[in-house]
This record gives sequence, structure tokens and C-alpha cells, in this order.
Amino acid sequence: MPIELQEFRKQLIYQETAPITVIATDLDDLAALDKLAELKQKKYGRTALYYFLGALTLIILIVIISGLSTTIGFLSVVNILLFLGSIGLIGGWIYALLMMFKFRRLNLSNNRYNLSRKILEMLSRDMDKTALVSIKLDFNKGKIKENKTDTIPHPYKSGWKIDIYQNQWLNIQGRFLDNSQFSLTTTELLKKQYGWKRGSSGKSKYKSKIKPIGLEVNLSLTYPQRRYGAVKILKNDVINAIQLPPSSTLKKLRVTDKVMYLGVRIEPQFAESQDKVYQTIASMFLSVYHVLNLAKTLSK
Repeated sequence: MPIELQEFRKQLIYQETAPITVIATDLDDLAALDKLAELKQKKYGRTALYYFLGALTLIILIVIISGLSTTIGFLSVVNILLFLGSIGLIGGWIYALLMMFKFRRLNLSNNRYNLSRKILEMLSRDMDKTALVSIKLDFNKGKIKENKTDTIPHPYKSGWKIDIYQNQWLNIQGRFLDNSQFSLTTTELLKKQYGWKRGSSGKSKYKSKIKPIGLEVNLSLTYPQRRYGAVKILKNDVINAIQLPPSSTLKKLRVTDKVMYLGVRIEPQFAESQDKVYQTIASMFLSVYHVLNLAKTLSK
């Protein structure tokens, strides 16, 4: 289904429930839109610079000529023409800036649509071609007011506060060929600390600093009890089957008679690495299926 560009421009969120082939086509369209936006942003950025320099040059000439003549004559006419020219260039500069900011908004994170496509390719190997997948892909920045979840006092700086931001930018849900249902989410974690600091001169200055905390990846797998009922026998040993890359740490693990749940934190320095994030997600799926395959063998 074609992307509603006007609606997407407002929210910067792609949401669809469809077979993977359809979603992959939409992701290709988003990649093309992103590439066009990058080119337009650069073009209007250069144009805005040229208009600004042109207007600045004309204004300097106006000042110089005004200092040479105080009577109405040829130089005054030149000054009027230069003034009108500078007004035109300033108008062009403002228009180019507005267009640059407009296309900068559509300059999407390559990492998000490329990673989503790679994950869907991996999942498609164990899914029916016509099976529906639900995806929500958010291209908004992490530090926006909608993502602020809490504000706490700074632990050791008096009068300072810390805002906590959580941006769940990917949510994929679907069903595998064995009727297991999965739900995968990735959430960017940020914190902003801010307050007033007194400098060596005695003056107080407002300071703020944004620090990434990492990327939280959650996977839940609801499995058919008839096929994998022996999972409850392995419940206490499941943690030994979890194999993650060094860039990730297991934070949560829960196993019930119906669901296995994994919560993993990727270190901040790797949170923007497409390869590191993909390796972690692939390892999470492989780990839970290692448990299911062992349970299936025990059930026979």
C-alpha cells in the first residue's frame, strides 16, 4: 500500500499490517524519500548560503556608497538599486532556509529502515509468505516531550534535575510457521541533566547535557503448549541457553508455560550500530528457539 506522504510528514511514523513483501516495498519507498530529502536539504542549504553572502555584499556596498555622497545623484540611484537587490536576496535567503528545514525533517535515520528490513528478511525464513506482520517504525528524535517519562533530582548536584526519555522506535509482531507468536521492540534510552552552575567569575550559567543510556531490546515469544510443553521442565536452565554478543547484556528473563520473555540492553556506544543491534536481535531469536527445540525433543 503506498505511503500517505502528507500524513507521514506530520508524524514521521510508518505503521502497517501486511505481508513482509509489501512492507519491504514501503521501506524501499522510505529509503528513496530519505535520499531525495538529503539531496534537497543540501541544495537549499547551499542556496541559502549564496543568498546570504550576496545580501551581505550589497549591504556593505550600500554603506560604503552612502558614505561617499550625501546629495541625490547617480550614486543615490545606485544605492536604491542595491537596496532593492538586497531585499530580493534576503527574501530568497529566507525561502531557501524554510525549504532546507522542510526537507531536513524528512532526512530519516538510515539505520532504522535498513535494520527493520534486515530483521524482516531474517523473520521471513520461518514465516508463511502470506502471513501478516504488524510494524510500527518511528523516525522521531528521542528527546521530544512525548518521550519524556520521568524527572528526578540529580543524585549529587544540588538544584539540578534529570529528565528520562524512552523512545520505542520499532515494534514488530507476527506469527511463525509453528504458530509461535513474537513481539519485538527496540527502545532508545536517553537522559538530560540540567541546572545552574556558578563559574570561577562568580556568575551563574545554565548548563544542560544529554547522555545516551543505551538501546533496550525486548522479545516475547508465545509458543504452542502442545508442541513445546516441556519448556516448563527446562525453566531453571533457560538462562544457560541465552547467548548474546559482548555488546549486549541480559536484563530480564521470564519463562512461563506459554511465554518466554527476554529483555536485553545494548551499550550506548553500540546503540546506533546496525550490525551490533542486528546481531543482538538475531541472537535473542536463536536463543529462545534453542530452548524450544530442546523442549520439542524432550516432549517426544
